[in-house]
Amino acid sequence: MARSEPGALGGTPAALETDAVYADLLTQVADISDQVVFLQRLIPQVLGMTTDAQAAGLVQEAAALLNTPRAALFLDGRWVGGAPGWLQGCAAPQQPQVLSTGRVYTGPPYWDAWRPTALLSVPFPRGWVALWGKRQFQAGERRLLEAFVSLLDSALQAVQARQEAEHHAAAQRDRVQARAVWRHVVPEQLDDPPGYRVEVHSQPASDFGGDFQFQERDWLVVGDVSGKGLPAAILTAMFAATLPVAARRDDLAGALSEALYRHLERAQAFCTLAALRLSPTGGVRVLNLGHPPALLRRADGTLERFAAQAPPLGTFPIEDLAGVPVWLHPGDQLLLYSDGLSEAERGDGAAETQLGLDAVQQLAHAATTPRRFITGALQALHGYRVMDDLTLLAVQRDPAQRSVTLTLPGSLDVLPDVGEALRRVGGDDHPARLGAELAVTELVVNAVVHGGATRITLRAHADADHLYVTLHDDGTAHDPTAQPTGPAGELREHGYGLLIVRRCTGVWAYDRSGPLNRQTLQFRAPAP
Repeated sequence: MARSEPGALGGTPAALETDAVYADLLTQVADISDQVVFLQRLIPQVLGMTTDAQAAGLVQEAAALLNTPRAALFLDGRWVGGAPGWLQGCAAPQQPQVLSTGRVYTGPPYWDAWRPTALLSVPFPRGWVALWGKRQFQAGERRLLEAFVSLLDSALQAVQARQEAEHHAAAQRDRVQARAVWRHVVPEQLDDPPGYRVEVHSQPASDFGGDFQFQERDWLVVGDVSGKGLPAAILTAMFAATLPVAARRDDLAGALSEALYRHLERAQAFCTLAALRLSPTGGVRVLNLGHPPALLRRADGTLERFAAQAPPLGTFPIEDLAGVPVWLHPGDQLLLYSDGLSEAERGDGAAETQLGLDAVQQLAHAATTPRRFITGALQALHGYRVMDDLTLLAVQRDPAQRSVTLTLPGSLDVLPDVGEALRRVGGDDHPARLGAELAVTELVVNAVVHGGATRITLRAHADADHLYVTLHDDGTAHDPTAQPTGPAGELREHGYGLLIVRRCTGVWAYDRSGPLNRQTLQFRAPAP
């Protein structure tokens, strides 16, 4: 019997199996060749893709290479370039799939209907690709589309990464520029006014913040706008623009309130403010609008507090708030800070504890210089989380100038010491010395006899024309400046002593500072 040729009809089983393997191999080679040609056409375009619209165009081109009339791309929750209504109603596939003809209804009322048609769909993380418009899809076409979608997904991820990098770089440039502008508006350093030394530490919670420190004419101003970040920085810029005009008026608080109250109210914002008006002679007017207490550290370490005299700007209209006059005698300091210091938090595992105002006062007591206050505060914050903007400002009167501090028992026997102290600071020939000696002696007598004072502290310094005196006593609260005068100017009580005080002073102010009475006096040569 003659042997059959391979592949001929009636061949042996072994020959038929060989023919089948050979045919399958040819099919795979053809598929690989088709895939290579397909990807060669699309790879350069996919790699050059920069937009979602280009991705949708490439899907259409891939469909054309597969001899498919229609295609659509669903990306990030939307159809790029549109899709027929019947397709929009289809659920996203979970894996590559072919829905055979008749499985999906594409007829009326859908526009551009293709019927009957099969549907080839391939998902990827951000969406899916759909091809339709012919009666069937071959396995090779499915594999080609899967390869294309995988390539498209990688390209879309690269585009997204580039866009995010460009956006981040642009945002970073904007932040750098915004911080530079904010730092121009809110300087890190302030100039030393004549006769004073100023130190500042400014630490925003983010690139820029709502704390600020300004210097305008004879004013030093520290403030804290509600909120953080850019909104607070915008309000800070409003203050920076308003302050130069407001500082020309004696009523700084009223001027700022007049200019900013409506803006702050509409923005549902407010601003705490601490302001110091400095004179070269040591006179300071302290203004506090809802800010943490300002601290006056005397040269001997004694502390005085200046609590808020009015609510923050933006809560109520403010008018005619003069502030508290005090003297900074040589070596004295005024210390301002924002609540970023006192409200810094430390976690102990169970509860949060704040640094607190008591700790701030301890820092102030230990601060012999402005620099020591700031370095001490920053050291105290080790282990604490500063949750808000942090601003520290310290201003000290030149300690090299001549001054006197005298602490006396509450006794009339000390009256000669009062006169001697004033002579030491002003000299025997000072034009205001005689009136100052008579007046301070009268005030000491009143504190001891009428107020029951057991301890009196006198601080004084002088310039060529004036003597500046701060008098503290621990007697009962009693305001001698409120004593009424008669029709001819006579005082109704205490004889002519208080009349002498009024005749000899350019400034005479009373305040209760904690447990102490404080009188702030500026003496001049007596009027004729």
